[in-house]
Amino acid sequence: MKKQNMILWGITLVTVIALAACATQPVAQPTAQVTATPEIVATIAATEAAAGVDPTATTEPTVTLEPTATVYVEPTATAEIAEATPTAITALTDGKVIITLAKNTICRTGPATNYPSVASIPAGQQLNAIGKLENSTSYTYIENPSTPGSFCWVFSEGSTIQGSRTDLKIIKPLPSPTPDTKANFRVTYSGIQQCTGGDYTFNMVVSNTNEQIWQSISVYIVDANTKKSASYSSDHFEGWSNCHVDWYQNDLTEGEHAFISPFNPGHFDYNPAGGTFFIRVKLCSEEGLTGICMNKEIKVQP
Repeated sequence: MKKQNMILWGITLVTVIALAACATQPVAQPTAQVTATPEIVATIAATEAAAGVDPTATTEPTVTLEPTATVYVEPTATAEIAEATPTAITALTDGKVIITLAKNTICRTGPATNYPSVASIPAGQQLNAIGKLENSTSYTYIENPSTPGSFCWVFSEGSTIQGSRTDLKIIKPLPSPTPDTKANFRVTYSGIQQCTGGDYTFNMVVSNTNEQIWQSISVYIVDANTKKSASYSSDHFEGWSNCHVDWYQNDLTEGEHAFISPFNPGHFDYNPAGGTFFIRVKLCSEEGLTGICMNKEIKVQP
């Protein structure tokens, strides 16, 4: 019995010495590793199921990029713009420039009063502008509204432009029809003359202020309100009194003047007082309104 106790004591002593030796050695730090215990596996499976992940999938999941942010642009209120935009602006969709004249204007073959006239354009009419002068904004080259496909020049100061003049082409005008001729005249309104039968005619003085000799004349008068018009032409310069020809002369030389009262034709059958009228006088160097011609236009309010 005593011998057995000694043996048991010896084994115990060896065990204690061995454990002491182990305690003096550095202990290796365990690798951070999660043991897939049944409890952890069950938790992961429940989380994946809630997220819609198939727990039986053996391939690695595809990486999904964050969705790109979409920029939202407010739509243009096209209906409101269409209602607020003037009709004339629609003509600008083809890159056109629209000009609206402030007053009745003569359209000519060139940008000056000594060029022949080809059309008479009333105030307020919208016109397609085509070109301009290189160094002046006084005249604009337009499409002739009375003869489609042809073009002419209008005096455009005071007019309304829709679009940009910079879009207009620079047009080199035709040579002046009177490069060596000093031609000019003046028209002065001098009142209304009442004729028998309730007719009325306009009195005016036409004066030759330069060297050109004029041999024929035409007068065109239009009522800006009613659009009624009257016209007159002659190869003489006739003076009227009491609605009858009082005298006449064959031509109008430099410094001369003539009293013109166009009547029958050239008159109105109502009193023009209080209205607004445009009077255009055309003088030509040859009979029959041929040769060198020039136009002058004045506005009168009897």
